[in-house]
Amino acid sequence: MWAEVLGSAQEDRERDFFAAGGDSLLVTRAVLRARKAWDVDLTVQVVLDHPVLKDLAEQIDLMVRSAQAPAQP
Repeated sequence: MWAEVLGSAQEDRERDFFAAGGDSLLVTRAVLRARKAWDVDLTVQVVLDHPVLKDLAEQIDLMVRSAQAPAQP
């Protein structure tokens, strides 16, 4: 998804979204795709706070696991 949004053929998990050519419009596109793909409440702010792919992936994973956790009584 990261490579598609940035229009590049490869992903570098250590690369910063903005250093790779990302901008505010592409962040919005990436957020909307991630929300649809993983049913998470990802925001532009989360991407701004975690612009490196591996860090963002960890945040999304936490969000997905949290959403799947059973409700506490």
